[in-house]
Amino acid sequence: MKDIQVDKIVSSKIALLESLIGKRIIRRSCRKTFIMAITHSSFAGENKDYLSNERLEFLGDSVLSLAITHYLIENFPDLQEGELSKKRAYMVSEKSLSDKALELELGGIILFGKGEDKNGGQFKRAIIADALEAIFAAMFLVFGFEEAEKFIFRIFKTELEKLESVEATDYKTRLQEILQKSIHRVPEYKIIGEEGFQSEKVFIAEVKINNRKLGIGKGKTKKEAEETAAAEALNSEFIKKIERPDNKAESQ
Repeated sequence: MKDIQVDKIVSSKIALLESLIGKRIIRRSCRKTFIMAITHSSFAGENKDYLSNERLEFLGDSVLSLAITHYLIENFPDLQEGELSKKRAYMVSEKSLSDKALELELGGIILFGKGEDKNGGQFKRAIIADALEAIFAAMFLVFGFEEAEKFIFRIFKTELEKLESVEATDYKTRLQEILQKSIHRVPEYKIIGEEGFQSEKVFIAEVKINNRKLGIGKGKTKKEAEETAAAEALNSEFIKKIERPDNKAESQ
């Protein structure tokens, strides 16, 4: 693809992104960060001057988690850690992210290589969820955490308002279904510790698969601790990877 054509495509995508985030991206260094956020690895592979959004996705995951944690702490002062963890896991799950990315038509903003574009990359849930996280990271790097948080709260406004009525999900069942379907294994749970006095004891549970630690959780009962550990596991990179149709995780 010729440089002039690439520049036109990139400029049109950035214009769409500016409309989405509600901000102008003027400085060259800032534009570079946001261009990276919407660059899929297939596009970077075809255009040597562009970097994929994989590193930003890694950062964006933490930005989103911190923003949602902040919201939960401010709005649910009476909830214990276990319930807070479950609500956070619900909000930061790949399903939640991909649902929102589809709603925002984010696929039309992402820069794809020719092959991935023909294969419907803009509708692949894992890809668009990752791109949304990368945009969170770009917002943080360019405009600061407060602006990134405002953007997250704005686009997830409806979901956040419904959080109070969200019923606790059976995360253990969900985790087992994913693992059995993907790698034909079942998770193993173990209580690895206790905290507090007898009257206010908190159990600490760990969940593993083939000696690979997936998550740790706490709860007032052993069952609650295991549920919280499963919720954390569902948000782990290992589970995110094996849920993607174009990736396979090693079971050993």
